[in-house]
Amino acid sequence: MRNGDVAHSYEHAAAVAKLAGRIGRSEGADLELVTLAAYLHDLVPRTGRRGVPHNMASAKTAEIYLRSTGFSPERSKTVRQIIEESSYEATLGGRKPSSLEAEVLRDADFLEAMGARGIARAFAFAGWFRTRSLGELDWDPRDPPRLRMSTVGPDPSPVWHFASKLLRLKGMMCTKTGKRLAEKRHAFMVIFLRRYGKEMDATQ
Repeated sequence: MRNGDVAHSYEHAAAVAKLAGRIGRSEGADLELVTLAAYLHDLVPRTGRRGVPHNMASAKTAEIYLRSTGFSPERSKTVRQIIEESSYEATLGGRKPSSLEAEVLRDADFLEAMGARGIARAFAFAGWFRTRSLGELDWDPRDPPRLRMSTVGPDPSPVWHFASKLLRLKGMMCTKTGKRLAEKRHAFMVIFLRRYGKEMDATQ
């Protein structure tokens, strides 16, 4: 993971694992599978495999790694499936989680893209790829436009990314626990963006 961008580093994986553990315990998921999938879901950098979707490459690498440690082949395959089904790329492609564990990981990963850490990661991701603009807020964060998100690199700006993805995540949660946690994180992003817009306009 050393060659990946700062927003998808081991720190991110560890944060997702903590969230997945919290959600998994509340929802009754298999915590071993959820934890392994959370730590391994971003093994391959987004620029690391040309022509191979990031989630699929990470899932395959995770299965190979787990098998190499002597972990059960059957459960290694299950971890791979959890990772494949829980990514945002899978969601865009219409693939839905087929297990509670995949729902838990998806919620945890989506929550890590929201709130204060989500804001920090959005700007860090843009900086890593040398995006040339922070972005102008010319829309209402409470009713964002449906901008198109880039799946091969950063959006035109971090502010654009809020409208293309981050403000949509609240409505995509699978579990009751995930939905509850998403409410506060979503609200914080809206507060941040409204303040951002006021400071851009020099009204605050």
